[in-house]
Amino acid sequence: MSEPENTDPVAAVRAELLRDLPGDIKRVRNAYRRAAQQAALLRDAKDFNTHQAACKAALGHLDGLIKLLRWAAQGVGDVDDAASDKTNVDQLIAEAKRSLDGV
Repeated sequence: MSEPENTDPVAAVRAELLRDLPGDIKRVRNAYRRAAQQAALLRDAKDFNTHQAACKAALGHLDGLIKLLRWAAQGVGDVDDAASDKTNVDQLIAEAKRSLDGV
């Protein structure tokens, strides 16, 4: 007879998020960059405003994924690596917000 599994379901979710989220974040970031670049092609103010709202929504999605990744990474791995990742992510968010403000 096999023993019941003694895995923590939260730990399993954290491990899954740590495995999948970096790739998901990269895809969302790349999609955001492509969408933000399209703003230069928009001439109509209504289209531009709609596009800008969509870019802001994408940044919100990206921010949510990053928060999930930070939660999943709590207490896992080297503290220096986590601090470095946080700095890079914060820089990415700040850069994206500056791009939106300047658009």
